Amino acid sequence: MQHNINQTRNYLREADFETLMIEELGWEYHTQSLTVKVDDTEYALAAIAEKRGMVVFRCTTTDGKPMPNYATRRAIQRQVAAVAHEHVIIYTDAAKTTQVWQWVKREPGKPDACREHRYHHQQPGDALFQKLRTLAFSLDEEEELSIVDVTGRVRAAFDVAPVTKRFYERFKKEHDAFLTFLKGIPEVALQRGYVSVMLNRLMFIYFIQKKGFLNDD
Repeated sequence: MQHNINQTRNYLREADFETLMIEELGWEYHTQSLTVKVDDTEYALAAIAEKRGMVVFRCTTTDGKPMPNYATRRAIQRQVAAVAHEHVIIYTDAAKTTQVWQWVKREPGKPDACREHRYHHQQPGDALFQKLRTLAFSLDEEEELSIVDVTGRVRAAFDVAPVTKRFYERFKKEHDAFLTFLKGIPEVALQRGYVSVMLNRLMFIYFIQKKGFLNDD
């Protein structure tokens, strides 16, 4: 599915989640309202999109009140799960300048693991944009798409812990291999520092090339 990057950024900055999810990512319209209470404070949630039973809710903070903290967000999420087991919640402040995208990973025999991504409207939003690309669905996928497929996409987007672990395992492997090629640097600490600097520079070049800044050269 092709994406208009600039348009997607605009939707994020404007907190126009309905248009973002439906027009850009291929989700369906969904209307559902929930009110949950945590510590005598009520929070209103409105469903903005749905895909095979995975519901995306928006929770906007009212004027004069702070965005719910992490503990409160977890409490809100647990109540929402009783109504829509598979879901994502997008929290925004009253000014719509800050967003927190929340999804909870569930595995049999393990405690729930909350995954959140915070975004501010003045940020470029590249990290969040990459996650959202994973949540895009094309018309060609619709016929055989199931809740399992959608849940898998959401998990791939927000469950970054395994990716991070694999990255550092691979980085250490390459770091140790690089050390065996060094000559002329007698101190071990200097050797390791040199290799780390070189690998970080190579990764930086790789990423800016992936962004198209080097003409693939």
